[in-house]
Amino acid sequence: MHNYKKILPYIILAELISLTGFLVPEINTLAFFAIIALTLVAAMISLELGLLILFTELFIGSKGQLFFFESEGVLISIRIALWLVIMSVWAAKFLNLYLKKEIDKREIKKQLARHKLFYYFIILLFFIGFGLINGFLNNNSFNNIFFDFNGWLYFLLVFPIFTLPLVEPEFNYKKFRNNLSAVFMAGIIWLSIKTLILLYFFSHNIIGVVEPIYRWVRESGVGEITRMDSGFTRVFFQSHIFALIGFIIILAHSLKLKINLKDKKFYLFIGLLSLLLTATIISFSRSNWLGLATGLLFYYFTILLFAKHRWQKIWQSTTIIILSGVFSLIFIAGIIKFPFPAPGIGFSASFIQERATQISSEAGVSSRWALLPELLNEIKKKPIFGAGFGATVSYKTSDPRVLEQNPDGQYTTYAFEWGFLDIWLKLGILGLSAYLALIVMIFVLAYKQIKKQDITALGLLLGLIVISTVSFFSPYLNHPLGIGYVILVAFFVKDTRNKDTNVC
Repeated sequence: MHNYKKILPYIILAELISLTGFLVPEINTLAFFAIIALTLVAAMISLELGLLILFTELFIGSKGQLFFFESEGVLISIRIALWLVIMSVWAAKFLNLYLKKEIDKREIKKQLARHKLFYYFIILLFFIGFGLINGFLNNNSFNNIFFDFNGWLYFLLVFPIFTLPLVEPEFNYKKFRNNLSAVFMAGIIWLSIKTLILLYFFSHNIIGVVEPIYRWVRESGVGEITRMDSGFTRVFFQSHIFALIGFIIILAHSLKLKINLKDKKFYLFIGLLSLLLTATIISFSRSNWLGLATGLLFYYFTILLFAKHRWQKIWQSTTIIILSGVFSLIFIAGIIKFPFPAPGIGFSASFIQERATQISSEAGVSSRWALLPELLNEIKKKPIFGAGFGATVSYKTSDPRVLEQNPDGQYTTYAFEWGFLDIWLKLGILGLSAYLALIVMIFVLAYKQIKKQDITALGLLLGLIVISTVSFFSPYLNHPLGIGYVILVAFFVKDTRNKDTNVC
């Protein structure tokens, strides 16, 4: 995992080029094709390396538009392009080996049998395909169908990932996991640092800097920057979900530590946890905060069930969490109150309490609750098979951006905040059940590993609990961010009934 230090500078460089490319479009186009060419060459040499590039973008890119190519009104994001490269290279390598008879059906079945979860993905993919057909049968708008469906294509990555040992005989499971961990660590550290940098710029209202950066953050789909009623500057990225998951995973690994003020590793854990928690706080996302609370609840529950010296571990974990929380608030206060240039507002922990409790009058929250009954009414019309991709719901919103265009607040959309209900509407209860069955089976396999004191399985499972909780109120499990995480957890959580799995 220490390799993240080598990866971090490249991520920062990519972000700086993205910002420069926003200001000078020619640079964006050049960088887009350079990244695609680099990924193509890397994937041809090693599909594993290509996948690491793809997941690096996923961890930091939110909506996947840090780079893009646009021609005649058609926009291709870097995320879509990377996906196309990886799928194409995998298909070419796989077919080449199959036609040369270097792999056969027996080997393919044996490899996939090591991952029982693969077949749950196949069932889910069937319902996704049916949802696409159903969208056309219900005469949904082609544009709505395309933009609603395209994110689900990320599920096709199960094929290159689960067949990696076949396509690349030199593939090493442990090495891939460690490299991916390094990419993940570098990504979430940068997300947190970037959040603090933006908080500094906008809390100090640095003239000549905030306006282009604000436009870059918004138009690249990275996130949102909002001045709250309290005066606090909220910096929210969709990718903050990974900083939150990272916090939970690192906390789980701290169970292997003992509090020792002379141990540098202890301070490293506290520093990382504080940095990641800082990003989660600054995001001012109540959904993320609820996910954090749920993750911590299950974390303590797991300690009580399986940990040796459980009460000592509970005391130790509580100490680490409190220290991380205190240092996070110190980080935030230090950034906001930094005296040069003069800060626009102070900082108080009461801002967090106000955000958590005063929700009834907020436009975003009232709009979400206004959508709920209308969404449920649409689900009732076709509860079994769903209405297909592109299905829309009309409701009255309080969103100021909509009110500017439509004063009566009537709004029709195919994208909804209620993640699980969105899946139900599009895929029906059968498709939703297939997805939930996959998640439940991941839980079952992880549970068996946790009983054997597998900390990695614990961290991954807690991360899945977090993202599943957040998905009740925000669309993650039906978005590449959540889909990518589900695929990785399914790949790394082994079936303990199969001896071959440990050496895949």
